[in-house]
Amino acid sequence: MWKRAQERFRTRSLVATIVLMAAIFIASIIYVFYVRDYTRQQSYIKLQQATEETVESIEGQFRADRNMLRLISRIISETDVSLRSVSISKYMNIYDVNAGVSDVAILMRDNMAVRVSGADTDTTGILNFNEVKEKGEHLSTLQKDLDNDEELDIRNFVPIRKEGKTIAFIYGTTTPESILSAWTPDIYDGHAIVSIIERDTGLFLADGLGRTNTILQESDFTVAQITTNESIVDSVKNGRRGFAILKSPSGEAYYVCFLPMNIANWELSVSVPEKDLYATVRPMYRSLYIFLIVMTLALVVYFLYVIHITTGSLIGIERRANMDALTGLQNRNRYEYFCQHLQQGTEGIACIYFDVNGLHEVNNTQGHLAGDNMLKTIASIICNEFGDSNTYRIGGDEFVAFRYERDEQAVRKDLDRVLKEVESNGYHVASGLAMATPDKKLLTVIKKAEEEMYENKAKYYESIGKEMRG
Repeated sequence: MWKRAQERFRTRSLVATIVLMAAIFIASIIYVFYVRDYTRQQSYIKLQQATEETVESIEGQFRADRNMLRLISRIISETDVSLRSVSISKYMNIYDVNAGVSDVAILMRDNMAVRVSGADTDTTGILNFNEVKEKGEHLSTLQKDLDNDEELDIRNFVPIRKEGKTIAFIYGTTTPESILSAWTPDIYDGHAIVSIIERDTGLFLADGLGRTNTILQESDFTVAQITTNESIVDSVKNGRRGFAILKSPSGEAYYVCFLPMNIANWELSVSVPEKDLYATVRPMYRSLYIFLIVMTLALVVYFLYVIHITTGSLIGIERRANMDALTGLQNRNRYEYFCQHLQQGTEGIACIYFDVNGLHEVNNTQGHLAGDNMLKTIASIICNEFGDSNTYRIGGDEFVAFRYERDEQAVRKDLDRVLKEVESNGYHVASGLAMATPDKKLLTVIKKAEEEMYENKAKYYESIGKEMRG
């Protein structure tokens, strides 16, 4: 009964503790992952904003370049001088050749280019007037440089028209390197990689990783994740907006935002290494993980502490429930528990039953404190002989002790020693001894010892000429 109550108390305490710990732990995990996902989302937003800023910057430069070319084209269209004249060269000098634009020229019908310097250059094999005319005002794909075959240029063509006919094209020349170095804003402290890709062909027109003039389909980067329902090639070809996570051949992760450009049939992407994308939030991640670890350790320590105090409380409760407060011996609860669990097969057990003589008289004549001292002294003597695990106080002046011994004479010898020591302290106890046999239940053995004790008690009171109390 007591054991079951103990187990119920322990189980309920631990279940309540586990539920509380689980709730705190789950709430902590939810909080950590919420903050992590929120900061990750903010990182994506920042990447998108950086990509949009880059698109606006590059498109703004190309538009400014085109507007200047349109202005010069309009001026030239209103003059009657030869396109190879000095005055036309002066008009072209209106255009500010800067770090972004390396050259300004007029493409003639005969594929000759009138340069801003005044020199003519044959562009055959590089530029074709009729092909340019078919496209009209446009940004070119990668084309060879007029002065260096190993360099590639992007040209911004604007038609020069007279009387409704296109007579030539004025164009500004820029290089992929110039676009990346002069027209790209400083994002992610220079760790971002900007790529401009021609949608129709997948050709890298400009690329911070040196993939210029290669095609996207041949990239050695693998796609780990993408937010569109298409491959990265199809997403670029169809002008999608989205994010992707790419893995380099070395295994490094790059977070990519890709957006369509309006200035031409191009797609712009900004790629940032994972370590740089999360550089600003990584300290927060570390703090969150440290918090989670500390919280977990704290909960584990708390759980162990609860187990400790619960076990300690149960031990204390059990001790108080099973111990006699006055003598420190096991009490009747523990005695009855012992008897219930040891009924049959008690061979080899001796039961010694004690009853203190004269307790009532001591209480009446000397006070209850003297009576308590009497009981404590006798209990100590019995316990010293038979052991605290085998000795019980089962009533006000009654004690029972057990000894695992088959030799009755040996037990009676030990009992005589107890009786003599009690008498040497000025007290007297009546005792009874019974030996267990295989065919006897323990209660029968105890009853026999009790009967012998009453016989000895009666003899004691008869010897002193007093009537024995019931």
